[in-house]
Order: sequence, then C-alpha cells, then structure tokens
Amino acid sequence: MAKTTAEEPAYRSDARPDLAAFETSCGSITGFAYAGDLAGEIAAGSISAAEALELLDDMLAIRELEEMIVRLRSGGYDALPGYDYRGPTHVSIGQEGTAVGACTALRADDNITSSHRGHGDAIAKGFAAIRRMSDKQLRARVPGSAGASHEDLLGAALEEHVYRTIAELFGKEEGYCRGRGGGMHIGDFSTGHLGANAIVGGSVPIATGAAMAARYEQSDRVVCCFAGDGAYANGVVLEALNWAAQDQWTNHLAGARAYGLPIIYLIQNNHYGMTHRTDEEVMGIRHLARRAAGFAENNMHAEVVNGMDVLAVHDAVRRAATICRSGGGPVLIEASTYRYYGHSLSDPRNEYRTREEEAAWRALDPIEGLKRQLVAAGVADEAALAAVEAGARERNARAAVRAAAATDPDPADLLRYLYTETAADEVPEAAREAPVHAPPPVAKRDADGAITYRDAIREALVEEMGRDARVIHYGEDIADYGGAFKLTKGLLESFGRERVFNTPISEACICGTAVGAAIAGIRPVVELMYMDFALMASDQIANQAGKWHYMSGAQVEVPLVIRASVGAGKGYGGQHSQSLESVFTHIPGLWIVYPATPADAKGLLKSAIRTNNPVLFVESQGLYGTRGVVPEGERLVPIGRAAVAREGTDATIVAWGPAVVDALAAAERLAVEQGLSVEVIDLRSLVPLDMETVLASVRKTGRCVVASQAILVGSFVNEIVARIQAEAFDYLDAPVGRVGAANGISPQAEGLEKAFLPNAGDLVAAVSSLI
Repeated sequence: MAKTTAEEPAYRSDARPDLAAFETSCGSITGFAYAGDLAGEIAAGSISAAEALELLDDMLAIRELEEMIVRLRSGGYDALPGYDYRGPTHVSIGQEGTAVGACTALRADDNITSSHRGHGDAIAKGFAAIRRMSDKQLRARVPGSAGASHEDLLGAALEEHVYRTIAELFGKEEGYCRGRGGGMHIGDFSTGHLGANAIVGGSVPIATGAAMAARYEQSDRVVCCFAGDGAYANGVVLEALNWAAQDQWTNHLAGARAYGLPIIYLIQNNHYGMTHRTDEEVMGIRHLARRAAGFAENNMHAEVVNGMDVLAVHDAVRRAATICRSGGGPVLIEASTYRYYGHSLSDPRNEYRTREEEAAWRALDPIEGLKRQLVAAGVADEAALAAVEAGARERNARAAVRAAAATDPDPADLLRYLYTETAADEVPEAAREAPVHAPPPVAKRDADGAITYRDAIREALVEEMGRDARVIHYGEDIADYGGAFKLTKGLLESFGRERVFNTPISEACICGTAVGAAIAGIRPVVELMYMDFALMASDQIANQAGKWHYMSGAQVEVPLVIRASVGAGKGYGGQHSQSLESVFTHIPGLWIVYPATPADAKGLLKSAIRTNNPVLFVESQGLYGTRGVVPEGERLVPIGRAAVAREGTDATIVAWGPAVVDALAAAERLAVEQGLSVEVIDLRSLVPLDMETVLASVRKTGRCVVASQAILVGSFVNEIVARIQAEAFDYLDAPVGRVGAANGISPQAEGLEKAFLPNAGDLVAAVSSLI
C-alpha cells in the first residue's frame, strides 16, 4: 500500500490511507491488501480482455444513467429536452467501481439487496446476470428483438435493462416495478436483485433472511447485501450481523448441516450519511470493518478494500463468495468509496465538505482508473475506449427516449398489487417430503372433541409443517423450552432444529429475516412473544412485509406469518398487555387475523400459512386455556369471512378476539335479564374485513355495539362504526355504540386493570342504552 507522497493531493482520501495508520486502527482486520492490476489479472487468467471491457461498459452504464438524472433536473439532457423528472435524485456517481466489482464477482443466480442509492447496484447486477445468459434466455427477455447473433441479442437485452430501469425511475408501467416502487425501491427479481430499500439499513435483515433461506435449501447461492456507512449505526443492521454470526449455524446444534449463512455484507462507505461525516463525527471507529469484531470470533473475515478500484472490489467479493459457498460465511467487506454529489441533488455539499476533498477523490475515479489500465495492458487504445463510451451514452439516450414515451399507470389501478389472491394450495413436489424426526405432539381431546386454544394453534403448526417442508418456525425460546407459553413444545423434536429454532432477542430481525426468507421462497412462521414487541419490529412489519408485493409491482410475494400474543388481564402492566391490532390495520398490505375460538385459531392459522400475503396473526394469552370443539385433520377457515357466533333480532354486537367471549356472555345475560335477542358477529379477521356480514346483521336488528379489548382512541372499532353509519344509516334505530379499554395505559394493580379492560357488563350496559 503506497503511502502519501509529495506529488499527491494535500487532502488524502480514505481509499488509499497510510497502511501503518490502518493497521494501528484496525488490528488484525485486513486492509487495502489488493496489489494487483489489470495486466496481472489477465495474465493470471482471472479476467479476460473482453471481461475487462465489460467492466468499463458496466460502470459507464451506471454513470450515464445517473448523469442523465443530474442533467434532467437542470434541463440539460439533450435526448429529453424539457422532460419533467420528478423522482428521487440519490445518485451514486463515483461509486461505480464498488457496484460493478461486486456484481461481476457473483453468479447470475446469486442475490443482492440494495439501498435508496441503488440505481448503480440495479444496473450492475442486471448487466452481470444478462451477460451470462444463453441465447434462449436472452430472447425471452427481448422477444421482439430481430437480432440473430448472440452479440445482437446481448446488446438488445442490456439496453432493455437500462430501458426498464429508467422506466421505473420515470414511474412507467413498463418499469421493473410497474412504476409502483420507483428508484428507491427498484429491483429486477428475475436477475437476483431482491430490491433497493428507502429505509436506511432496512434491507440488511432481509438479505440475512434470504441467506438463511439459501442455507435451509442447501443451495450454494450467495447473497451480497449492499448498504451504506450510515446503515451501520442502525439497530436492525447490528441485529442482522449478530443473527448471521450465530454459533448454531455451524456448531454441534447444526448437526450434519454445519454451514454459515452465505452472505456478504458489503459496506459502501462513502464517508457521509446525509451530510454528517461517518469518520471522526458520528462513529467512534475509523473503519467500519471493525463492526465485525463485535459479532464473530473470526471477525467475519472482515477486510477493507479500495472501493474506487473495480478490480480490488472484484477480487475481494470473489474471495468472499468462495468462503460463503464453502460454508464459512458470513463475510463483511468495507469498500472505501465516495459519492461526488450530495445526499440528493437538492444538497449543494458546500456546507460540510471542501472542493479539495472532492478533487482528491475524483483523482481516484474508478472509470478513469480502469481506462488507464486498459490502455496500459494493451486491451484498448483511446479510440476504442471512446467507442465504448459513445456506445454507453447512445444506449442510455435511446432507452431514455423510449422510457419517457412509455405507459403511465392507469389511476384505476391505484390499489392493484396491494394484495395477492394466490395461496399455496398445492405444495411443490420437492417440498412434499417434509422430514419428521419424532412423532409430533398430539392434542388431548375431550370426549366431545374439545381441545384448548393453545393446542389448536400447535395442531395447525404441526399439520402445516408436515404438509410443506418450506414452512419453518422460529422465535425467542420456542425450541427446547417450547416457548414462553409452552405452545411450541414438541415441535423441535419432531421437525428438527433446521426448521424450529431459537433466535436472539431481536424482534426487528426476527421479522426482517422472515421477509427475506419469504421473498426467497421459504414460508416462515415467526413468533413475537408479546404483541407489544411488534413495535420494536414495526419497520420490518409495516415498511417491508406489508409493502414489497406492491412496491415490486407484484414481482414477488411475501408469504409469512407473524404470531403475536396479547397479554392483557395478567397484571403485566403497560409494556406487556397492549392489544395493538388496530395499529397495524393502518398498514395496507398486511392481513390481520384475531381468532376467538380454538376451532378458528386452528383453521385461520392454517389459512394464514397458506396464503401468499403477509399475515399478522394475533392471539390472546387469556384464551390459551379455553376449550372448544376442533375437528381433527384438515380444516381451513377462510380469512376475510366473519362468523355469526349467536343469532339475534334486537341488537348486534360486533367483536373480535377475547371481546367475542364477553359479547357472548353479555348476549346471554341480556336474554335472561331483559328478554333481548342479541346477535354476535365474530369478525375473525380485520383485514380483509367482512362488512357484508356486519351490515346484514345491522339491517336486521337496527342497533349495534362494536367492541374490542383495544383502547378506543384510534381503535379499529371506530372504523367499523363509521362504515356502519355510512352504509347502513337508514336502518339504524339508535347511534352505534362503542366499547373498548380505557384511553390510558394498562396498569399492573388488579383492581385498576379490571377497571381498565372492558367486560361483559360494559357490553350489557352499552346494548341496554340503545333499546
């Protein structure tokens, strides 16, 4: 590693630091070790001359696209004069060497995830995968191409990739995500790109889950997780590093499948978050590769590389992929790079960095550096390089003109792709032979066939795990111990630790890895011990699980179930007692289910596991011990269909979860004490919501009370009340009543908690007030 010399700029970039200083700050972590050049790589046979020119073309494709964005904002892009580009402008100009170096070192079937600054990663992964396609695969991507030769088909497919990328930036139906995701969420899942992510660090647990899926499938596929330096101060990112480095993947607990998660965490360290400096301001370490030392004894094979040198990055990622494919993952690589522009084009940069700093980094430009090496190695002369540059420029211009003229999405399709209508009605042949290591636990039924709510949920898990090997279950303490409520006891022994395992106390990562595993083809069921903890995971539930089907333009489905139990009524106080289902009904893209009976608990969970929508499956700890008749064997309860739990003619109570039990008790009291016939509607699911059953009952009875255990402020109760009043107003003989918990915090004291929670008496009073 060369040290600073008098001929170099006074300001030194971090791409080539003093090696002694690096060793002082990073100890045993490797740094800036690559000493090769293009001539040496060609001589060694690791890169051909043609591949070297492809590296240049790939980087130029990124730069042309992003400079187009810059010029569009200033009105200076000649191919589209006056075009009004209104999307995000988080360009990565200067970072091309990192994206291209990494993606060309991966296989076509490997995966990446990316960040809000992910245009370059998207272009790089697509180009790298397309260049390895057969003629048949290329023709499938460009069926209208008249090209006869491989070179013609390849050129058409590369240009189509640029076109569909720009079309997505422009919000067009022909974009990869049909204009629903845009530049910050772009992904071509067909080439292994699992999506960019506008939440800083949001994709890191998703990538980790995709790697977990590869490990479970015993594939040698690798996941490369691109994220910036700012992400590595984010809690869920640090959770993900710990998750990937867990001993249970490789020690005696793994049995014959001792295999580390095949993931490369590639930190695109451009040394700035938005405007803050990562170095010497918001971090306490100079090189982020040191993060790895906190999570693995082998430091995750961490190293720092010159991210401005495409060959150095290519070398590092190639070696990292080899480690991962041999079971030695995870690997962490910090690529020291730079973005020439600010956080976005609205950021002038002059308030927090100097021209001298920018000039020092521009002197290390990855494109110019490779061009010099191409000439020095005799691969191309200046005229040939100019031709490659002109080709990239013209390709982008043609693609941009096509994209600008592409189809705007029809406003009538605004909510299309919000949910999927598909389900795993048929199990693929490869997943039908689900291994069972010991007889599964069997629920003890009464003479009439009754079992507990707890056993009904476990029975659903047993049946679905036995039916489909893609179903796995994990969460805190659910394996050997059987979960905090003993609901999963026996599953580990039956299905093995590869499918039933404990996790760190990392709710965000539990849910985030489930998203990644689901996108990658697994069907995870995860447990949050208390629903309160869903707030710890709210980004991964709301912004990731709930949104990826829509944001991807339906390229991908997210078949996962999050089991979350409500602890109200046990004296556990304000942080272990909340009924938060209403919070998540405000998140489009999720299904919300809350069964009240053992039969529905089993049937709805089986349906939740089979649907390809993400499902938040809410359970009441207060109902775990209740008993009810549950038929043995296959029994599915359709999600989105309410049940008439008790018929009546004088009034309707609409409820869900434990409030259904109170509603039935209240209806019985009203019948005995006042001679009233009260109908009880058990919603069973809040999203999708069966309003027709509710409205039919209200039209019959003319009076209605809506109840749940959630506090009334912001409760889904109010949504149902509003719908009834809007859609059945002429049938009402009285205002719609509401019953819920007090608008406060659940207290620990028994007397106060009883006053806090609604009960059957409250429902009796509410119905009586309407008569």
